[in-house]
Amino acid sequence: MEQRSKHTDTFDDLYIFGKKLGEGGFGTVFAGTRLSNLLQVAIKFVTKQEGDLYVQSPDDSKSVPAEVALMQTMSEPPISNIIKLIDWFDEPERYILILERPHPCMDLDAFIDNFGGSITEDMARNLMVQAVGAAKKCHKRGVLHRDIKTENFLINTDTSELKLIDFSCGDWVRKAGHTDYAEFLLKRRYHARPATVWSLGVLLFRMVCGFLPFRNGLDILEGLLCFEDGLSSVHTALIQGLIASFSHVTLISHS
Repeated sequence: MEQRSKHTDTFDDLYIFGKKLGEGGFGTVFAGTRLSNLLQVAIKFVTKQEGDLYVQSPDDSKSVPAEVALMQTMSEPPISNIIKLIDWFDEPERYILILERPHPCMDLDAFIDNFGGSITEDMARNLMVQAVGAAKKCHKRGVLHRDIKTENFLINTDTSELKLIDFSCGDWVRKAGHTDYAEFLLKRRYHARPATVWSLGVLLFRMVCGFLPFRNGLDILEGLLCFEDGLSSVHTALIQGLIASFSHVTLISHS
């Protein structure tokens, strides 16, 4: 992986950007091109905020934004089912991530919507194997992604290969547990592994049922799952087991 600290060229010297690909609470992503070899990339612009966390880079002693450090860790080979950080730039008002851009691809949420809002159990099985592999790779390297959902996976529409993206909500796995972000709703302190397993259960539910299992915090606390008729007992039991890692779950059928 290239390191920004090893060259003095500016972002404008090396890259150009085009159409917007997406926007979220932590940044805006554009299609881009590296001028030296016309490599197609994704370029994420993140506006700096007061209180942004900087940590030591895993590659050198430089202090870098936490999102950069997490992605540097996940971009070390071998890498599979994780989007790769190619380069990054630190500017006075923002930092810029240069990311791998699979082609052709779309986010998994849009892909599922193209099939009418849900996909078959066979399709979901293949995608879940990859999603679980990405989550396991993160945990093995001490990274908690903390925002596993259909919008944060890219799927190559030719090969069905998944790539986990957007580590802006991420953190290092902490043995003592975590107390911030959405999972705080369920327990005053939560741990990386069960939180990730729970999110994978929600992901699988969304893929095969076509909607999210919980509408609000109360639903999450109650753990009530309403499945569509026709879903196999294998998948209902698997989803129940995954989501039960984090909360009590009651199963009912819903046509």
